[in-house]
Amino acid sequence: MTPAETATLCIVALIGHLMALFWLCVENYDVDLSRQKIYDLPIKDPQVRRELKNSLHTPLHAAMLLGALLLGLFESRSLVSFVLTVLLTAIWAKIWHYVSHRAFHLKSLHWIHAKLHRSRLSRPFTAPSFSLSENLVFGLGIIGGMALLGLWLDLNFFSMAAWFVGYLIINSYGHANYEIRGETFMELKGIILTSTVYHALHHSRYTCNCGLGIRVLDRLCLAPSGPIARPFSIRSWWPRRR
Repeated sequence: MTPAETATLCIVALIGHLMALFWLCVENYDVDLSRQKIYDLPIKDPQVRRELKNSLHTPLHAAMLLGALLLGLFESRSLVSFVLTVLLTAIWAKIWHYVSHRAFHLKSLHWIHAKLHRSRLSRPFTAPSFSLSENLVFGLGIIGGMALLGLWLDLNFFSMAAWFVGYLIINSYGHANYEIRGETFMELKGIILTSTVYHALHHSRYTCNCGLGIRVLDRLCLAPSGPIARPFSIRSWWPRRR
C-alpha cells in the first residue's frame, strides 16, 4: 500500500469526527453559520453519550476500503478512471442510500436504523452515530456494487475514497441542526437539492426526506417531505410526541 493510499484511508477514517467537531465549534463560538438554528431545544445528556459511543463505528468505511485494496479492487489510477468512478459512485450511492434508507423504515428492518432515530433532535455527533449494522449495509452495498461494476470497468480507489469523504462532510452538515441557506435556495434549488432542514424534519417527524444530497428520488417516489417553504419560521415544526 502506498503512502498516498494510507493517507487517504486516514482521512476517510477521521473526517466524520473532524466535521462533527467543526460544527460543535460553530455552536460554541457562536459563528455566523449557527445563527439559524432549526430546533432551538436542549439536547439531553443520554443522547450525547449514546452518539459518542456509536460514533466509534464511523472508521468502518475506511476499513472496508482497506479491504477492497487488499483484495486488489479499484486498481486503476488514470484521470479518466478517476472521473468515471466518481460519477458512477455518486449515482450508485444515491440509489443504494435511498433504497436502503426507505427499507430501514419498514417494520421488519427498522431495528437496523432505530439507534439513529433515537435522536429526535439532530446535532453534530448524530451524523457519525449510525449503528454497526447500518454502517455495514451502507458501506458494503456501495463498495460491493462498485466492485461488481469493476468486473467490466477500470475503477479508481481514490475516487471511491473521495466520494466517502464528500459523503461524510455532507452527512455532517445534514445533521448539524443549522440552516445556512436562505429562503431563495429553498424555493428554487431546494426543489431538487436537500438542505439541513429536510433531514431535521426526517428525524423529528419521521417524514420521508430519505435522499442523499438530492430530493429527486423522493419526488419520483411521491414521498411526503413535510413543510419546507420557510425553514426560519421553525416553531411550527417542533417535534411532536410519539
